[in-house]
Amino acid sequence: MVGNMIARTLLALSFLGLAACQTVPQQTTVIAPPHANINQLLTVSQFRTPLFYLEAPLYDPEVKEWIPQKFLDDVQKSIDDTINYPYTDTQLRLALSQKLSSTETQQVIDFYQSITGQNILQAEQSFRERVNLSSDSTALASEVIKATLLSTLLHNVFISSADAVISRLDSYECLAIRQIPGSNIGLLMAKRHKVAFMERQVQRSLSNLYLNVSDVDLQAYLQFAQSAVGQKYFKARNEAMLSIGKEFGERVAEAIAPALPNCMGSFKVSS
Repeated sequence: MVGNMIARTLLALSFLGLAACQTVPQQTTVIAPPHANINQLLTVSQFRTPLFYLEAPLYDPEVKEWIPQKFLDDVQKSIDDTINYPYTDTQLRLALSQKLSSTETQQVIDFYQSITGQNILQAEQSFRERVNLSSDSTALASEVIKATLLSTLLHNVFISSADAVISRLDSYECLAIRQIPGSNIGLLMAKRHKVAFMERQVQRSLSNLYLNVSDVDLQAYLQFAQSAVGQKYFKARNEAMLSIGKEFGERVAEAIAPALPNCMGSFKVSS
């Protein structure tokens, strides 16, 4: 609250300063409307699927040992509701339109409508079936993940969401999260090991993502990812997801927060 007030004050002062100087004409930035086929791209490519990988910790056996299932179910619903929040698509459409031409957008659509593209999407959508398998990615699958910037994308979204959730948890005392002896030890440990924990969850999401995809399809996907339009698309996808990362995490945290006071006898200690 105080941080937001200070930020607003500084912003107001900067505008006043610019108005007082009046030495440089102010220009209004006009953002072009999304391309006509951007909506089709979001649908055909199942663009929001990587956001669902935020569910990975909910299936982690270690997490399930010390967090009640009801709370995990509430978190999953919050993630799903946030991903399906209409403004998410609005942000993504604008971000992608600034990076891809209509022609390039159509080329990406054509790939994902191909048999190879459909096989890739099927694998990415069914990640929950393989998230707890212990084997590592094949060399070819690792190349695909690197070329598509998927690991980078997930890292950014996971960390942004973790920061927002931990910040929100700071205002609650959840007994289920502090089963380890010591006041607030669960939350303190979450802060201390946040990066390592989220890196592990990214790894769990990706290790067997393409396990059931043939080498032929993976090679074709890699070729697309390394093509000029593929590189531009995946860079645009990464930047689009990054642009919504912090706000997305905050919406997840706010959606989760109402469940916290009911978490195994926990109680709110501050607002």
